[in-house]
Amino acid sequence: MHAAIVVAIFWALGFLTLSIALVLLGICAGAIQSDCELLSLSKEAVIAGVAALIEAASVWLVAVFIPAASRGLALRAMIVPIIIVGLIYRVVHLESWSIFEAGLLLAFQVAVGCLLASLIFGHFQAALMIVVVFGIILAVIAGIMRSL
Repeated sequence: MHAAIVVAIFWALGFLTLSIALVLLGICAGAIQSDCELLSLSKEAVIAGVAALIEAASVWLVAVFIPAASRGLALRAMIVPIIIVGLIYRVVHLESWSIFEAGLLLAFQVAVGCLLASLIFGHFQAALMIVVVFGIILAVIAGIMRSL
């Protein structure tokens, strides 16, 4: 497959997971009465597009230039684009978000990505466990945030 098609697929998947994560973050912020404010839909789409492109290029670089036997270890290099995406969202939402919201957004994206991958590859028990464990973690976070 051509490299541009692979990057476009990774970009679309990154944009999809990031968009779902933003919706879930908005729902979670509303549930715990947080001051987390999202920008307009077009601005958030542009930010998500740029962030997804950074993630897609990074995944493509790991998939193309790292041998298949070492890719598990090479995924540690993905911490750099995760930090960059977190910083992008932190800077863009400087006045309305704390570092908690940016971290929660990335946690939502990872959970959504793992859930979609589990469903696509037919690991339904793993998908159910992801939903249950992440739901319990969110319930604990919401309980702590409400008590503050």
